[in-house]
Amino acid sequence: MIRDPLEEILGASLRAADDATVDTVDGGDLREVRLARRRFGVALPPPFVAVPAAPVDLPLRPADPADGAAIAAVQRRAWRRSYRGLLSDRFLDELDFSYLGAYWAGRATVSPTPRHRLLVAGGRGEVHGVVDVGPSRDDDVEPGPDGLPSVGEVRSLYLDPSVQGGGLGSALLAAAVDVLDAQGSPEAVLWVVEGNAPARRFYERWGWTADGGRKLTPVEDEELTEVRYRRPLGRTAPGIGGGST
Repeated sequence: MIRDPLEEILGASLRAADDATVDTVDGGDLREVRLARRRFGVALPPPFVAVPAAPVDLPLRPADPADGAAIAAVQRRAWRRSYRGLLSDRFLDELDFSYLGAYWAGRATVSPTPRHRLLVAGGRGEVHGVVDVGPSRDDDVEPGPDGLPSVGEVRSLYLDPSVQGGGLGSALLAAAVDVLDAQGSPEAVLWVVEGNAPARRFYERWGWTADGGRKLTPVEDEELTEVRYRRPLGRTAPGIGGGST
């Protein structure tokens, strides 16, 4: 019996091995999450859905409240893959982002401002990646005509490890840039973990440049150093297209 479909999805995701696939994941968990999708319309994350043959061709759509648990599960899997060696194994092995299911569901329900956008990659009922954009959160940004910071920000971009290398990251980043450009932001920023070399190379490949900004981000009793990247927007900005992330 399913009491809370979001908790059902998140609990099953916590029990799944990092290398599990839809063919190897626990059969009982797979049946329960599929039942939750049929009954309540909640989206499923990998490994409870098949890996797409061409991730870059996945549809990008505005997130729905039913995507909340799947977004949190994808974020957890991405952290466990990308931050191994940057955070302790103890922290990553015990990582539980279940509380973020409700956060992302709420974020998809009500945007903090009219300029926030939350996009997911995957058809209805599936989430393979997510990108969150909005006004910059930095203190050194001047306000625009609407009273919000004039600079836009790619606040986060997460891909499930099962689709990394298939061009989906480039598609999500391009969509984020298009949103911020359409809103009239003159430039965009993002923050990336300093030691995450693959992510930094990816952003640099698409015209983002480190501008010297640095900050320490607490992660429970550990911390990550993040560096800021910047990119001009508008018709004179560098192009962005397909890629391998």
